[in-house]
Amino acid sequence: MNKLMIGVVGGALMLTAGTAVARPTYAAQQPLIWEQANVPLANGMEAIAVVKNGNKERTVACRDTADVLATFRPEVVAFAPGHTAKGKAVTKEEIAGVETFTPVAFQNCTVAAGDHFQQDVAQAQANQS
Repeated sequence: MNKLMIGVVGGALMLTAGTAVARPTYAAQQPLIWEQANVPLANGMEAIAVVKNGNKERTVACRDTADVLATFRPEVVAFAPGHTAKGKAVTKEEIAGVETFTPVAFQNCTVAAGDHFQQDVAQAQANQS
């Protein structure tokens, strides 16, 4: 009798465990990149993508631009009297200082509703020069 009871309880546990695992799990719908292009520019790159989220489409265009920020901090300014080749008196200046060049990058993104992929790629290719 004891073995029969253990068998019934064990079978019931196996049945409920199988039912719990068989329940479907619903995942949230993730955005999908439908089309994508990278267009090289003279001073950076433009990435264009069409993102679909369900029935909605959005065109995302991001422009990465590289540039250099130059700064100069004067430390010494020297003035000296001098003359031109014709003998006219002039004041000559000499400036010494620290000049630094810092590379900087900018990213500018625009998001537009709808699929504007073809015209955005054509416009980016026209601006490649």
